[in-house]
Amino acid sequence: MEAVIATALLGSFDDSSEDQELDINSMYFDVAVSDHIVEERIKILEKEVSQMRENQERVLQECVEAELQHRVEQEVFRLRQQSDDRFKSMEEQWSRMMSDMALSSRSFSNPTLPSRD
Repeated sequence: MEAVIATALLGSFDDSSEDQELDINSMYFDVAVSDHIVEERIKILEKEVSQMRENQERVLQECVEAELQHRVEQEVFRLRQQSDDRFKSMEEQWSRMMSDMALSSRSFSNPTLPSRD
């Protein structure tokens, strides 16, 4: 800003002091207005950055939650499968035990007598 004013002053030595004062006032006004515009633009950019960060955090949170949900579902599936396998194994053992008991009760109730030859 000072360089702009100094350059403008150097170029206007032949102007009257009143013209120089008007030029300086005009430059200060231009700088003040542009500073205000720059400050407003900075505020807008800061707000945009803040919103982007919030969106990024939200998306990241959603991704983490989705991954966690997926892992929980996999673990639940694995545990149910394991439980089903154990139940089937117990059913098979029960069925074999019942068959063995049925066979042993038949052989016990129908003993073969030795022949008297």
